[in-house]
Amino acid sequence: MGDHKKAPMPINAEQSKLLESALRIKILNVLATEAHTSKQVADLLGKTPGNVHYHIQKLYDGGLLDLVNTQAVGGVMEKYYRSKNTFFKPETFTAFHFLEEVPPYQVATRLLLSEGQYQDFIDELDTLIRKWEAKDTDGAEYGVLFTLGRVQDSDAGSIN
Repeated sequence: MGDHKKAPMPINAEQSKLLESALRIKILNVLATEAHTSKQVADLLGKTPGNVHYHIQKLYDGGLLDLVNTQAVGGVMEKYYRSKNTFFKPETFTAFHFLEEVPPYQVATRLLLSEGQYQDFIDELDTLIRKWEAKDTDGAEYGVLFTLGRVQDSDAGSIN
């Protein structure tokens, strides 16, 4: 599928539900640059083949992966998958259910950006998110939601 540094893919509520797993996000990232079998993905992620195969099948059935090649190898049909995208735009957002004992980090600000700076900001944010999604860790799972939008003129503050 070419370049995966593209606009977020619109997804429905069912597809959004499929992405509520850090392992599935890792699978999508592994399959973003090169097609692999579920066994190859399992080896790359250090996970069991059965577990990864289950998640790949769910992502494929949900329309988030493409089947790009099949090869018969020693009587076994190997299926090669590729992710359609690694960034998604849900039609509706189901809020994360955060643990009360670990307060979520929140920040709000306003930025003055030219069109070029706006795109640079998005590119830097995409790079940062991809970097952290690709990390191999057994740590706790965190939800990340970031919204960047142009404020209405009536809502914009004035700077003197």
